[in-house]
Amino acid sequence: MNNPILSIITVNYNNRAGLLPTLESIRSQSFDSYEHIIIDAGSTDGSKEIIQSYEKESSHLSYWISEPDKGIYDGMNKGIRQAHGEYLCFLNSGDCLCPDILNKVTFDGTGYLYGDVLMCYERKNKKRTYPDTLDLIYLSARSLHHQSCFIHRSLFQDKAYDTNYKIISDWAHSFQCIVMENCTYRHLPFVVSQCDGRGISSNGKALDKERIQWFQATYPAVLSQSFIDCNALEQAGFREVVHILGQTHKFKKRMKALILFLYRIHRLFSFKHSS
Repeated sequence: MNNPILSIITVNYNNRAGLLPTLESIRSQSFDSYEHIIIDAGSTDGSKEIIQSYEKESSHLSYWISEPDKGIYDGMNKGIRQAHGEYLCFLNSGDCLCPDILNKVTFDGTGYLYGDVLMCYERKNKKRTYPDTLDLIYLSARSLHHQSCFIHRSLFQDKAYDTNYKIISDWAHSFQCIVMENCTYRHLPFVVSQCDGRGISSNGKALDKERIQWFQATYPAVLSQSFIDCNALEQAGFREVVHILGQTHKFKKRMKALILFLYRIHRLFSFKHSS
């Protein structure tokens, strides 16, 4: 398909049982302007045969490959390089789109479109609803589930997912785009997808450890410590008070001005040093 609106990228490794419902949730959509890209990491559980069968049935499968890779973000980067859509959505094996949900999305050029997600656990499901406003404190400690995000392809032109991390690279991408680069974003007030709530990203301690490592590796000490402090505020027992303050225009304006000032100073001195 030439120039589809949406590229759906599915990464899979030895998850035949999860891949089947993922493919069915995509195939059942009545929305037509999409391509599907599948990156399999050399599965040996029958996943490859499922993909071959799907290829015969789906006119939307534009590319697939089965070969070893360096992990989920390496696979997602491979999918990005093959994508032609204006928007990208990462729906990996075991994740499912809600019935006919794509027709509810207005692809209007906004950088990040993000909807709510249904987390599926062994005994019950839990809806996770995101706020309409994504402030620094919120995003310093919380992630947008990529299964319910539609990301403009232009936001990947100069930044791929960092394969040095196992859990947080999709969060790091959204943090850079929304907080540091001030890209446009819009909340879709409905559940877009459902995903397994027991995955590796459900380990809160591991998530925070990688976030802190990323802050420290990406930004100078003063700036990274500010982000780490924001992370701690968001997770503190009085975080609701912080959110109330964060909704005031003056608080948000001053906080953002300070962060961007520190960032620009860092870039200025880095440039001078490299010259």
